Amino acid sequence: MKKPMRMKPIKIISGVVVALFVLSTLQAQPVAKTGYFMDNATHRHLLNPALIPGQGYFSIPALGSFDFDLKSNLRLNQFLYPGATSDDQLVSFMHESVTPEMFLNELSDVNFLRLSPRISLLSFGAFFGKSFWTFDVATRINAGVTIPKEFFSFLKQGMSSTAGNRYEINNLKLGAEVLGEVSLGASYPIGDNIRVGGKAKMLLGFARAEAGLEEMIIDMRPEQWTVSSKGVMDIHADGLSFTTDEDGFVNGVDGIPAGLAGSGFAFDLGGSWQPLEFLEVSLGILDLGSVGWKKEMNRVAKAEGSSSFSGLNSINFDDSEDDPFTELADDFASMAQFKEVSISENKSTTLAPVLNLGVEGKILDDKLSLGLLYSNRMIPDNNIQEFTTVLNLRPFSLINLAASYSILNGSQSAFGLGMGLNFYLATLYLACDYIPTKVATGIPIPVNMASTNIQLGFSINLGKMKQ
Repeated sequence: MKKPMRMKPIKIISGVVVALFVLSTLQAQPVAKTGYFMDNATHRHLLNPALIPGQGYFSIPALGSFDFDLKSNLRLNQFLYPGATSDDQLVSFMHESVTPEMFLNELSDVNFLRLSPRISLLSFGAFFGKSFWTFDVATRINAGVTIPKEFFSFLKQGMSSTAGNRYEINNLKLGAEVLGEVSLGASYPIGDNIRVGGKAKMLLGFARAEAGLEEMIIDMRPEQWTVSSKGVMDIHADGLSFTTDEDGFVNGVDGIPAGLAGSGFAFDLGGSWQPLEFLEVSLGILDLGSVGWKKEMNRVAKAEGSSSFSGLNSINFDDSEDDPFTELADDFASMAQFKEVSISENKSTTLAPVLNLGVEGKILDDKLSLGLLYSNRMIPDNNIQEFTTVLNLRPFSLINLAASYSILNGSQSAFGLGMGLNFYLATLYLACDYIPTKVATGIPIPVNMASTNIQLGFSINLGKMKQ
């Protein structure tokens, strides 16, 4: 009978993901949708390459467009609960006062979190006649985690039956990739009421890391636990390698990522049509492409087979001196027992395309409009769909204001605000799609949602389109 070894595969990948964030200047594709219909949103072409701003721009390096996007179907109040003695005291979902029914009934069968930050390091857009050209150098991160409900059942309930418990945990995944992006785009008019746009993007793969358990069956009995697992840890980075213990199981990662580990290409396509003077319909599809990763920079570890354990160390979630989440992850991951394997093929990862479909109706000589936007980030097995209604105010060309209401995946809703100020020489743009309405006591963290999006941009103005 084997005792669990203190390996930390999930902690390893988490550490690598954190390192990737530190090594990258943060930045990603999903930008604030509140600005989709705003003329003073200089980087609205990131949502549809056919869309153009009110005038050309040159962005201040690293300040031209800073975008931070977080989407999840989880909420903080699913994990923190008022204490038994005081509502000001919060306890975790693992506390004995929180019953399994209270916690598990609030979760979805598949729980996810997606993080996509992006920064334009160098960017400009200029009109040449009636066409509009853009050039952009950016860094971006695509990161996420998918957690099945059964995983939380295992954490919360453990061996709750005297006869034992059995858990089948499928498709537990987490990972991140850091990319550089160099893009060239153009928007052309066709006749008087149609514009088409396209953008070609060269992608530079700095690093990627992912870990997943395709299947883990935990059969918990009083005398022993039997664990059957099938999973993979996969890292692409120049300068990283696994470290192992005396039994050959992965217990760490050594080195610092440096240089390129892959490259690829992607395209954005879009168009807009104005059938009536007061009505405009637009469609954009983004990130049609992939990144190829070099096999010589690939490190892979697999877990496959069955093992028996005498049980895991008892964990007091609320009183532990160490990070309780880290302890839980370590103990859980120690059962999988990953071993490094040789790899002989290059790997390609496909970006998750984004579809944006917008309709805008304008009145009062374009000073007031109502826009409807449908967005779908097409992640395999986990699409993120969103419907956004935007009220746009343009009292005059120097000021654009917008207020939005979004419904995310049919289960979450949020209000957003946007502002674009043109100071003749420069333009300042700020927008947020998901403004939290309730935060936890004593800490500025949204309670009723785990989704947010903010975009900030500051640019020097260039010329306007010639009529």
